[in-house]
Amino acid sequence: MSLKEVKVRIPDIELGMYVTRLDRPWLETPFLLQGFHIKTQEDIDELMKYCDYVFVDVELSKTIEKKAPEFSAIVQSDDAEKRLLINGRPKIYKDETTREAELITARESHQALSNVAEDIMKHISSNKKLNLPMLQQAINPMVDSIIRNPDAFSWLTWMKTRDAYTYNHSVSASVWATAFGRHLGLPKQDLQSLAVGALLFDVGKMKLPDKLINNTKRYNQYEFKLVKQHVDYSVEIVSSIDGISDAVIDMVKNHHERHNGNGYPKGLKGDAISIFGKIAGIVDCYDAIISERPFATPLSPHEAVKKLYEWRNIDFQAELVEQFIQVVGIYPVGTIVELSDGQIGVIVAQHRMWRLRPQVMVLLDENKKSCQSFDVVNLFTKTKDANGYSLDIVKSVDPGVYGIDPKQFYL
Repeated sequence: MSLKEVKVRIPDIELGMYVTRLDRPWLETPFLLQGFHIKTQEDIDELMKYCDYVFVDVELSKTIEKKAPEFSAIVQSDDAEKRLLINGRPKIYKDETTREAELITARESHQALSNVAEDIMKHISSNKKLNLPMLQQAINPMVDSIIRNPDAFSWLTWMKTRDAYTYNHSVSASVWATAFGRHLGLPKQDLQSLAVGALLFDVGKMKLPDKLINNTKRYNQYEFKLVKQHVDYSVEIVSSIDGISDAVIDMVKNHHERHNGNGYPKGLKGDAISIFGKIAGIVDCYDAIISERPFATPLSPHEAVKKLYEWRNIDFQAELVEQFIQVVGIYPVGTIVELSDGQIGVIVAQHRMWRLRPQVMVLLDENKKSCQSFDVVNLFTKTKDANGYSLDIVKSVDPGVYGIDPKQFYL
């Protein structure tokens, strides 16, 4: 595939796009030209009769005028692409429960995991050795919950309190890594290793001075050199745990390595970084930039996803970034959005295939007044508004615009 060519689902086709290839031979369709601009809605409707997706030339498309393809054009990759990423046959996970049903058990598991994360930090501060069975006792229920349905833990992770960044970040990274591994089709044993590795990759920060960790300004060169030592400290602590796997240790070692070689501590590049290390880097970065940190204002989940997409093949492998966006969605959980009928809501769950059709908890009505009850609208099944017009997400909204804090609407 050309670097200027992007695979686009038919529902995401826009007027002005230039179609270069179809998902089937041209002779099986009525299209006479092997390459054409989308000029009318009828062109899109005709494509829909024959194709599930097409390939679009970015430079020739009039709507995007030689810019990189928007990340909204990303589509679900097939199993063959996943096999290349994980060097094995992906397991197919199907949702066993609904988000609402899974929340019942996930709340308790999430709290238990948070408690263990806090205990880990206390153990490290007291120079006590970590215990693998204790970790597994908290990790395994979370992994099981995410296998059944990842939406519940994703929602609870977004609703976390924003203080105590270090251990909250560890819990969140553990959840995102597990959900990512599930999406890639990794076996349960690997999901458990991902969960443990992400929970522990920052434990070495407890060996750094509190003043450094709680610094409210950007690090200077000397301070950053000290902060980077947390990787070595983390490796030392994790390696001392009886029964810990090499995969977990490798994940801790590599979670700050970057695709272009500009990471640390070894400056590894590309395929020299293991798949677990690459996953760790992405989830660590994503949760960090959506979290309240002493020195930085958090990005909205939607803006964070756009940043990750900009950094593909720079900091992170492009294919893995695109797969991670499939996990969190174009509009991730916690994103405030405006619907085409004027209502304002917060994303609470994703559709596994149609990432532009998530579930939205409506907070404000079309007049921007607070709703009496906060109903969840599934955009995959509810495609029309009260007047019969198409119901879609039109844009993400800065929470400050309407003074919305999604947590005040949480049950």
